[in-house]
Amino acid sequence: MKPSASWLERRAAHSPDRVALVTEGRAIRYAELDARAAALASRMRALGVREGDAVAILLRNSAAFAELLHAVDRCRAVAVPLNVRLTVRDLASRLRDCRARHLVHGADDLAKPAEAACLEARGVGRLVIAGATLECVDRGRDEPDGIDLGDALAVLYTSGTTGDPKGALLTRSNFSASASASALHQGAVPTDRWLVCMPLFHVGGLSILTRSVLQGSAAVIHERFDPEAVDASLDADAITIASLAPTMLDRLLAVRGDRPAPTTLRCVLLGGGPAPLTLLERARDLGFPIAPTYGLTEATSQVATRLLDDNHSPLDAGLAPLPGIDVRIAVADEAQPGGAPGEAGEILVRGPIVTPGYANRDDASEAALRGGWLHTGDIGCLDAGGRLRVLDRRSDLIVSGGENVYPAEIETVLAEHPAVIEAAVAAVADAEFGARPAAWIVVRDPAPGAAELEAFCRKHLAGYKIPVAFRCVESLPRNAAGKLLRRRLGQGEDGSASLEGAAEPQPGSA
Repeated sequence: MKPSASWLERRAAHSPDRVALVTEGRAIRYAELDARAAALASRMRALGVREGDAVAILLRNSAAFAELLHAVDRCRAVAVPLNVRLTVRDLASRLRDCRARHLVHGADDLAKPAEAACLEARGVGRLVIAGATLECVDRGRDEPDGIDLGDALAVLYTSGTTGDPKGALLTRSNFSASASASALHQGAVPTDRWLVCMPLFHVGGLSILTRSVLQGSAAVIHERFDPEAVDASLDADAITIASLAPTMLDRLLAVRGDRPAPTTLRCVLLGGGPAPLTLLERARDLGFPIAPTYGLTEATSQVATRLLDDNHSPLDAGLAPLPGIDVRIAVADEAQPGGAPGEAGEILVRGPIVTPGYANRDDASEAALRGGWLHTGDIGCLDAGGRLRVLDRRSDLIVSGGENVYPAEIETVLAEHPAVIEAAVAAVADAEFGARPAAWIVVRDPAPGAAELEAFCRKHLAGYKIPVAFRCVESLPRNAAGKLLRRRLGQGEDGSASLEGAAEPQPGSA
């Protein structure tokens, strides 16, 4: 095997007959996947894709996406998966930001927005993939912009929960370290079959493809999350690992009813936000091996995850950092991070999984990676055993009359109410206290009144944390990975109805 061989080439040479992908009822073995990726890479080179080029991908979850990812890797180019739900304006912005030289898309309903985005971005060539065929419809620029992405395998855009998506450079070393740390933490065997219903343009989905090829296991790809399809796949496809967001798990359990988890399932990674304790208990009672996890794009997915064999701690206990990953808390003095156990502050991460920076964003890179640590912008604390408890995003923190209010804490309490399906909390301006928490809730019939919700909160929260208003909505604004977008609350983008009622503020009371 030549030293420069890609991961897929090496895997196919070692394990040609192992199943690599399962999609639409068909199994694709590593030898076949490698042959298809090799042919695609050859065609891409003929159409002008060069080493170091940023190649944007606008495809839904599919075997074609996986083949293209490996083909881009084989060309030593850089994959830039794009969110298929973005507007033309946002797509064009991403293309300009990463200085993409090519955009690959399918001959489906994504073709029109792809064409419009390339026209708006200017100079981006379009390659259309249909089945095993790749054709150039617009060559774009003849020369690249001279961008140096190093040994990057991909540029993945952050979720934009704070309103400023940035393209995190993730190297081959980042992905390899992440796969190794995950395997050491939760175990990995070649017979694993990992369910992929997270979008592949998200780090949680894309990491499954890289981990699978490195470990020689199979990825079972779903085009999107559909609770009925996922329920059927758990049994029919002998799934051993799945990655879900709490909202996905809740919908899956609603479909599954009282049927226990399949015996083949050994781990369900649960990320993307806090999960209500009642949801964790319901899943545990049905035999689902739930492993809540904390991660982010800049850390190539997982940072800290609950150990599956940790049966003696509560379900909502702290998360153990993955092997080789350092996690600290920056309180007042960032030069010496790591406050006393239980002291809240910004979560800092260090290790081989951490991005070297953002594409074409030197200032943002320096700010995020100062002092040799990734400053996540998330608030958390460590217990005496070094386990992490994530409290909230720093940008979501509500300072009310000098008191810190964490929206996630209130959301967890509201989700315990039997009539509340899910909840989101954000700040509303207050002349006296600066800001107060307000709640947006999705409810079951009969809908609870504001007084009932206030009384329920008062049993579990200090007075200054009780929402001053409760707003019923049809759904909460989330990104494609299920992460809550609090900045959209109250902006008319969340299907909100008029205020149902308001609780009397009780700032400072216990």
